[in-house]
Amino acid sequence: MRNLTYILAIFLVLGCGEEFLDRSPYSYYTPEEFYSNETQVTEAVNALYPVIRGFYTGANWILGEFRTDNTTFQYNPADRGAQAFESHDYFLSDASNGTFSSLWDNAYRGIARANFLLENIDDVVFDDESVKQARIGETRFARAFYYYFLVNYFGDVPFVDQVLLDTDAAGNLRREDFNRIIDEIILPDLEIAIDNLPMRWSRANEGRASQAAALMLKARIHFFREEYEQALPALQMVCDSDEYALNSNYEDAFNPQNRYDNDEIIFAAQFLSVANQGAGFFLQWLPNSSGQDLTGENGINIGSLNGKNIPTRDMVRAFADNDKRKDASIAFYVYEQDMDTVPYIKKYFYPPVVAGGSDINLPIFRYAETLLMKCEAMTILEGLSDEAIFILNDIRSRAGLSPVFPGNPNDDLNVDTPEKLLELIRKERRLELAFEGLRYSDLIRYGTFREVMLAHGEEQKEYQDFLEEFPDAYTNIQEKIAIPFNEILVYGYRQNEGW
Repeated sequence: MRNLTYILAIFLVLGCGEEFLDRSPYSYYTPEEFYSNETQVTEAVNALYPVIRGFYTGANWILGEFRTDNTTFQYNPADRGAQAFESHDYFLSDASNGTFSSLWDNAYRGIARANFLLENIDDVVFDDESVKQARIGETRFARAFYYYFLVNYFGDVPFVDQVLLDTDAAGNLRREDFNRIIDEIILPDLEIAIDNLPMRWSRANEGRASQAAALMLKARIHFFREEYEQALPALQMVCDSDEYALNSNYEDAFNPQNRYDNDEIIFAAQFLSVANQGAGFFLQWLPNSSGQDLTGENGINIGSLNGKNIPTRDMVRAFADNDKRKDASIAFYVYEQDMDTVPYIKKYFYPPVVAGGSDINLPIFRYAETLLMKCEAMTILEGLSDEAIFILNDIRSRAGLSPVFPGNPNDDLNVDTPEKLLELIRKERRLELAFEGLRYSDLIRYGTFREVMLAHGEEQKEYQDFLEEFPDAYTNIQEKIAIPFNEILVYGYRQNEGW
């Protein structure tokens, strides 16, 4: 594949300071000199984090939210250059779409960096052996994360766990069963990460992968395979650590004023404007042509090429009016000229937003997800339990919602069977974790992706008149995304079903 040529090269891994893991690279080294000391290894490990951040500011919201019933887009007849992007929403994209190749490219670029690090780090002397083991743990975590994204969205992918030194080796690669990727790379990498990382880093190392982050990724992988019994111990370890807790206020998990010492955040993509790495991913989600109405005086001007990742009508309806998460997650913009009202994602938007971006971090693992996963796994494995109901009510109470319990006179809150409790847990998961890139994987795991998206498509067609020119919209619901066209063309990989 074109992008496995990255694996053939000896990577010039780029450096960045510990105080901000995603800072742009500032120096270059040749392979012979790069791994001569601890500082250079640390800089190489730091360079693994921007790949993860790129997933979350790019492909993951497109595929994890936009390609589901959670979000849609504002149609702009004057901007038909956006059609390739918009086609994800109504399932008419093709294998040449740049979102697919970008995810594939970046994941294998990161894997190549990690492989090169793992093959060279043993020869480097550290002042403190525990620091060396932590850097190995971070590298293993990163490689596992890259593969997690690949198997989650593509399914079977090429298996590469070492640096390839010739083109013949790359050319002989074939897509391997995703279970082999999980069993021979992802889970072993995570076990090493769990053994070598602290449960939570000190503030000086905020943003590094921790033992808790590795445990959460392990739990997600087991959820991906519906292995709830194996997921539960990892989740319990995070809970038992007493390092994390729900914030009393839902919004506090996202407010940039709480970026440090935020007990709910287990792992997040880091942004910092003073390091020229301010966040701006949320700007493209603001309503078209809203100018500075939302970004504030002297704020960034929002033109006509935005309006992406707009909450759907179904997503807005899903929140009860008294659910505090609704106002924390969604706001509405009213156009003065015609009083048209457009919802937008407020969750990550803290104006004013000026040139240089925002200091908001983008959560990847939150303790709220830990609790909801534990609650769901317990219910699937054990049926009704007081502990699972207590956890669910803890989440609901923070949102200002009434408790659920068996025999509740409100039938919607009467969880007198495991099935009713599981249904409510999964509803809470959608609301609590809205716009955090998890909706796609949840629907796939529930086995309802196609059913939900067909029904969603019918509603979209009722009010999105422009879909009349696309009669095949929402008809070919593909569960896995396409293997990029160029990879098929050059290396002959089999394509996923439906593409």
